[in-house]
Amino acid sequence: MAQFLYIHIPFCEARCPYCDFFTLGKGAAAGALADSWLDLVARELDLWLAVGDLSSSESVGTIYFGGGTPSLVSGQAMQRFLDYARSRLELAPDVEITVEMQPGTADLRKLDAYAQAGVNRFSIGAQTFTPELLALLERRHSVEETIQLIRNARLFGALSIDLIAALPGQTLALWQADLEKTLEFEPHHISVYELTYYDQTRLGKWLEEGRVRQADEDLRLIIFEHTIERLASAGYEHYEISNFARPGCRSRHNENYWLLGNYIGLGAGAHSFVYPHRYFNPTNVKIYEEAIESGRLPRHLSDTLDQEIFLLENVFMGLRLVQGIHLEEFRERFGVDLLVQYGERLAHLIEADLLEVKEGRLRLTRRGLLRADAVVTYLV
Repeated sequence: MAQFLYIHIPFCEARCPYCDFFTLGKGAAAGALADSWLDLVARELDLWLAVGDLSSSESVGTIYFGGGTPSLVSGQAMQRFLDYARSRLELAPDVEITVEMQPGTADLRKLDAYAQAGVNRFSIGAQTFTPELLALLERRHSVEETIQLIRNARLFGALSIDLIAALPGQTLALWQADLEKTLEFEPHHISVYELTYYDQTRLGKWLEEGRVRQADEDLRLIIFEHTIERLASAGYEHYEISNFARPGCRSRHNENYWLLGNYIGLGAGAHSFVYPHRYFNPTNVKIYEEAIESGRLPRHLSDTLDQEIFLLENVFMGLRLVQGIHLEEFRERFGVDLLVQYGERLAHLIEADLLEVKEGRLRLTRRGLLRADAVVTYLV
């Protein structure tokens, strides 16, 4: 069975107002911190090997560098870390190595160094090609820098572009322009995330204060429907609520999450799933560093004591995939027949044309995909 690694780089030059991930704005020092961070992560990798939840004999199918801003890492530090990973782990011949990239943080030379180190998938956070909306998001790059990074990254590996939809002031026409611009670059993969107003973010506070207005529900549904139809016509497979790929170009790393596979998260703020346990690393760099320095895994158990919540967490993950949940495989792994356990609630959602059972799978209908949050709320 393949192993999957996530590496969290928490450092950014500045924190975006909509971000709810564990990140630390460190200005000009962020790049140097990101480089030295990978040395700590390498030591955590050894600790996972020591407890046996990572194996040096099982192949690693994916390595994913997320953040934060992983593209702040220098080419030399990336080479050093991946060389070390190869010395301790068996990387699959077709290993997928992804780095999230922020425009303005990587030139042609760094991209070439990443590729030489083994990175073969570049996930670029374009967010929008509309300058006014980019400014609203307080992104530190220009549209021109986004375009340059996309063109350069295309030379070195698989290209994924991330967009944010339903921004304040974004009309359907502006969204369509963003989508068409994205398609000009013929990316292998496109992620489309609807803007979320998290309470603890500055954007969430702006919404509460009336400084910004959320796009109305009708526009959000129209944007989502248009996105599905337009990307399908361009040859993209809609395989997860927010993700679209050309045939054979899905994000194997992220798909493993939705298939409820095991994964190991390294770095402060990272999460792991080693069935049947879930773990989290502290969102405190000092505590994380102290644990590594003392030879202790910084992970903490985050298992819920409520078995039903545990099951529903896994149901929610599986339903994000357009293909849905294989009911027999779910029963074999978790010991629960979903159609029996949640029969009444599922029957209501099926009657409302939000869920369906087809070919042994429980999955969201097209109508359900547009209202996935409502489905989740009802099941809880």
